Amino acid sequence: MKYKIILYISFIGLLSACELITLGAKHRQPVIQLNQESAIGAVYLFKSELDSNNIHGAIRILSKPNGNTYLAYEKYELYDELSRLKRIIGMKPITWTKADTINDKLSKIRLEFDYLKAYSFSTAKINDKWYILEYTELAAGK
Repeated sequence: MKYKIILYISFIGLLSACELITLGAKHRQPVIQLNQESAIGAVYLFKSELDSNNIHGAIRILSKPNGNTYLAYEKYELYDELSRLKRIIGMKPITWTKADTINDKLSKIRLEFDYLKAYSFSTAKINDKWYILEYTELAAGK
């Protein structure tokens, strides 16, 4: 009987030492949905479209500061600029994120890509969807 108790206690000690069973809550990163239902989701969707080489899809997430979408010739002019942006941040992991809500319809999202480049995205909620109004490269200090 005494050996069973010692064996049981050593078995419990072995399990806790190997951390097969973890007690307490783990800190989990929030899951960001890639859609235009949130400001950060719209920015992540924009990055995903650039990563998948869908420049036309990325242009559809952009909007003019006055809330209007781009006309066909303006989208054509933006194509080269977004292709350049794709070469800079495409296929690079997002290593830092900060979201600042200005009001319920405006938000500013800051992202860092692969610890090298940082960009700021101004977003606005237009007709119940979030659009990117402008994006700028930030200095090294963010």
